[in-house]
Amino acid sequence: MSSHNRWIRTWARTVGMPVGITDDDKPEFLPITQTNVKRALAFRTFWIVMHVVTCLFIIAAAGRTLEFW
Repeated sequence: MSSHNRWIRTWARTVGMPVGITDDDKPEFLPITQTNVKRALAFRTFWIVMHVVTCLFIIAAAGRTLEFW
């Protein structure tokens, strides 16, 4: 298994997506195809990144308002 696939599998399990090696795997969660898992994983990754970036902007604005920088 390539390091890219290993990273995707690890990240998918981190965010709670039922990912296996193939579509025939029987994950503990709702069995959906690998294509749908990867699509949902992309949406969740985007959502998490958006929250992190938003928080960074909020922290930067608060620091500027409070004259930390």
